[in-house]
Amino acid sequence: MLADGSIKHCSRDQNQQLFSLALGGYGLFGIILDVELRIVPNEIYRLEQHIVPVDKSLGTFDNQIKNQPGLEMVYARMNIVPDNFLNEVILNAFYCLPHGEKGHKNVNNELTEPSLIGLRRAVFRGSAESDYGKKLRWNAETKLQPSLIDKTISRNQLMNESVEVFENRTTDTTDILHEYFVPRHRVVGFVDEMRSILTKHQPNLLNVTVRHVNRDHDSFLCYADQQMICFVMLYVQKKTKIGEFEMKALTRDLIDASLRNEGRYYLPYRLHATREQFYRAYPQAAEFFALKRKYDPEELFQNQFYTRYGKIDKNQ
Repeated sequence: MLADGSIKHCSRDQNQQLFSLALGGYGLFGIILDVELRIVPNEIYRLEQHIVPVDKSLGTFDNQIKNQPGLEMVYARMNIVPDNFLNEVILNAFYCLPHGEKGHKNVNNELTEPSLIGLRRAVFRGSAESDYGKKLRWNAETKLQPSLIDKTISRNQLMNESVEVFENRTTDTTDILHEYFVPRHRVVGFVDEMRSILTKHQPNLLNVTVRHVNRDHDSFLCYADQQMICFVMLYVQKKTKIGEFEMKALTRDLIDASLRNEGRYYLPYRLHATREQFYRAYPQAAEFFALKRKYDPEELFQNQFYTRYGKIDKNQ
């Protein structure tokens, strides 16, 4: 529903421009009333894990994983233990188990409560402010976890992760997410810069997950204009002015590193990027905001993202 109350049906074939603007439009173009989604079957997956040096991870993916039959999902987790910081990754590859193959009938398609929640939470949150905890967690993920987790699992069960494992229950800190997208050929350079920046700032880093992102052909303000490698970082930040100042400085340094490596940063999180960084990362943003004012001339739909980066100061 647009600002004037009219309702538009948008798709790749109908009202294409508005469709591309509403996807990743951060609510600036209207209210999405109804969505039709294409879903995938709840297949049974088989897990394989590879522990490799960072500089060999893409080669391992290309040569040992990518072309294997039945590959459905891959993600990686980086080693954040100080004495091997960001030098090693676990590659988790999930393959569709053909119907009738051994192990297929033993998997329950019904969702069940995730297992070992208390233990997994203790290991995960225990690494928040402890180098020993980070080492214990890495050892658990690389040596203990493979023998404890199911080698076959339904897709829905895999996605059914309990927030209890990860949630921050303290009152004086908050968890902060960052995401950065860089082309494959700039991954090593970005990781080297990321390692230097994180070593300099010394944030309370909890996790770095890595995933592959296909080119986005639909969103106007897209972050993946080609195949990208995404780095998702989770931090614990103190709820103080100093904590906020330090996180802002860290964020801007990491954004600069992504820009130097032909990359972008993810927009939905904290508004720490400068206007100059934002427009360098998203050069199509000026047209994006101009179209926002075309579809919503009275600027009914606003938020802090728009106020910071897109709104025109009429007093100037």
